[in-house]
Amino acid sequence: MDTSRTILIRENSTHEVVLAIDERTALANERLKAEFYKVDTKIHRFPRSLQGIGGDNDRYIVPSVVAIGPYHHGSPHLQKMEEVKLAAAYHLCRHSGRSSSSMEVYEKILSVVDDARGSYDVKDPSVFGLSNHEFAAMMFLDGCFLLQYMIGGGDVPVLQNWMTPSIERDIFLLENQIPWLVLEVLIEFMPVDVLRFVRGVQEKFHPGKAKEKKVRPLPDDDDRGVGGRGDYKPPHLLGLLWYILQIHSMPERVQNYSYRPRPLKSSNAVELAEIGIRLAPSTKPWFWDMSFRRGRLFAVSLSPVLLNDTTACWLVNLAALEEANTSAGSGATGEYYDKYVVSSYLFMLAMLMDREEEVQQMRSKYILYSTLSNKQALSFFKDLADHLRFGDPYLFTLIEIWSYRRQLLITIYRFIYKNYRAIAAVLSIAGVLCSILNALYSLKKPYKT
Repeated sequence: MDTSRTILIRENSTHEVVLAIDERTALANERLKAEFYKVDTKIHRFPRSLQGIGGDNDRYIVPSVVAIGPYHHGSPHLQKMEEVKLAAAYHLCRHSGRSSSSMEVYEKILSVVDDARGSYDVKDPSVFGLSNHEFAAMMFLDGCFLLQYMIGGGDVPVLQNWMTPSIERDIFLLENQIPWLVLEVLIEFMPVDVLRFVRGVQEKFHPGKAKEKKVRPLPDDDDRGVGGRGDYKPPHLLGLLWYILQIHSMPERVQNYSYRPRPLKSSNAVELAEIGIRLAPSTKPWFWDMSFRRGRLFAVSLSPVLLNDTTACWLVNLAALEEANTSAGSGATGEYYDKYVVSSYLFMLAMLMDREEEVQQMRSKYILYSTLSNKQALSFFKDLADHLRFGDPYLFTLIEIWSYRRQLLITIYRFIYKNYRAIAAVLSIAGVLCSILNALYSLKKPYKT
């Protein structure tokens, strides 16, 4: 046996294996980098880490009436709406300002199909199994349906009959989105004020207060409601709702705040009241506000929120969006503010409520409005807190509370240190008086023989 030849073969094989490993690791690195920089523009599946807050039978994850996008396309219980989508597309194209045919609009969607497909997990079976034509047709029909829903079916009675409130719940599910790019293409044919529609959804989190808010317009908005902050474009409708609810109205100093870690201790509403901190509804013009107010009366200020079955579903999905985008380095949930804004707000509410009595206190302070019972509301927030991650807004508020608590202890200590002689004298006098009163009381007792 030629040992030198055997060694050479082994060396060549090892070299080939090393080259193969180098190539695979380099490709994997490039793929992960590409995903990293696009993660906040993706349409994600509901994060596995939050599956526990998906509700009974995943009702906060799975649409109940209509499928938008590929993830739930083909589900048997959603098939009835597929026919309605066809009618919506027919009327949208027929009544568009450009009198376009359905084929013309479809071909425009087909021209951007690669970018639209790239917004999803291309390895997901619901995406991988569709041809470009099938995928474009789905985007076309779903997009037309969304725009028709935003205008309430327009002046078409047949469509108006199908535009139920349950649809509004479904179209803000994380797994039930289509790329913003698709809506932009369709709006070229039928102008719809998407921004106004989403602002209407925003108001449902705090009815009665939204009309009082002075919300500044988004820069570069046009008459179709498309636009954003600078070059910002939302990834989808849920992303636009997230943005409008808080970033859209925040001053720069709030958006750019970052915290420095310190020792922290959480407190519920009763414990805060015991140290002189009250709860108060926020009057700030953005949602999810939480802050510590100083002055004659110290208070934790929180944005009021309406909690019902629909808004609870949206809250879960907004928190899921933040979790799904956790590795984003920039964009909608990274560049403009802390990524866990909604999660921080929900975490703060959960911290303040340990018992049903504290839920009632939140109601009495006009912070929580809810159609749920106190027990149901408490269970909702506590279950969320077990799974969510919090961010800078929550930590900043805790730091302020901790600083107040520390300052209070210092003030008490300083007072005792400076006045300990007087305090000791007062306590001595009080002790003498107690002894005298006790003696007098004993003298007044009838003598028993």
